[in-house]
Amino acid sequence: MSAGVNPWRVLVKAILLFSAINVIFAASNPAVGRITLYNRLLPGRLRFPYEQQPMFYDIGYNAPVSEDFDAMFGAHVISAPKPADEYRVILIGDSSTWGTSVQAGDTLAEQINRLDLRTCDGRRVRAYNLGYPLAFLIRDLLVLEKAMDYQPDLALWLITLSTFVPQTAEKEFLAPHAGRYVHLTETYDLSFPHLDGKLHPPSFWERTIIGQRKRLKDIFLVQAYGLLWAATGIDNHEGFSFDGAPPNPDVSSDLHFLEFLPEDRLTPYDLLMLESLSGGYGIVEDIPLVLVNEPIFVASGANSDVRYNGFYPRWAYDGFRQVIVEQASDHGYRFLDYWNSIPPDGFADRNIHRNPAGERRFAELLAPEILELSCP
Repeated sequence: MSAGVNPWRVLVKAILLFSAINVIFAASNPAVGRITLYNRLLPGRLRFPYEQQPMFYDIGYNAPVSEDFDAMFGAHVISAPKPADEYRVILIGDSSTWGTSVQAGDTLAEQINRLDLRTCDGRRVRAYNLGYPLAFLIRDLLVLEKAMDYQPDLALWLITLSTFVPQTAEKEFLAPHAGRYVHLTETYDLSFPHLDGKLHPPSFWERTIIGQRKRLKDIFLVQAYGLLWAATGIDNHEGFSFDGAPPNPDVSSDLHFLEFLPEDRLTPYDLLMLESLSGGYGIVEDIPLVLVNEPIFVASGANSDVRYNGFYPRWAYDGFRQVIVEQASDHGYRFLDYWNSIPPDGFADRNIHRNPAGERRFAELLAPEILELSCP
């Protein structure tokens, strides 16, 4: 007569098996993010997956996978094979490049693509949106470095004053990429004192399935939401919020930028990470990299004599423009300044985010520059 199943033995075996799987996973560090349905069974996304909070995942058919660059790029249309007749333009930047206030089909990159530009040798210009919300300079450099795997012909780095402000909050984005960060700083001789001692490679426990459960869940969600993205073209709940009304022209009278006032001896320009631009030019090597000072909303109502918008008092932003022009001139960087090129009705808020009309106008301004660079 056979003995019955011993539940304790089954439990112990299950625990041992699960532990072994976790150990193997941590030791081998499999490239789970490379497993993707995009550009195979599903069309690639027009921008990186992103949503602010889980409560919005089901509305925007999206989830962030910023912990895994393979998953970010694998879901993006740029990971499809590059056609022989394509002139590939990549756009790096923050939320205004990603397109917080518009849906994927109306972002700056897609507005450029709608212009159907052709280079002098007949190649089709195709722009790719590699922006990501929040103004994080080091993240932009890491994205730019990864993007070189996809054979770009031109890189446009959309910047603003906030791009160069050191932010300790960036460590949350960078922590899963500590190895990439160290490689970046060592290869291009960069230094970021505000992050000293704050980034560490993941521990063995953090590399296990349990430690990686959030990353794995979000990778799965992005794949699952791909069906809804393919059917609707929706990937962002905030893109529904623009009501067509122009932003309020009135702004605050506060003269502060960060903790600084115009009379302070220490200025915000002493803190800006402008020297890190050299890393971007080291990354791209032989392809053109253009710094593009992106348009900002310029208020015209109450207190507009002291502030341009909710982000920038006039003294701080004017000083930044002078500093960045000098930096570009001193180092031979190609620099395009569009800071006030979009009228107020081209914005969806009182800061920097453009509406579809603003994106279209910006694309039209960039088009001649792209064509000139593509036909030296």
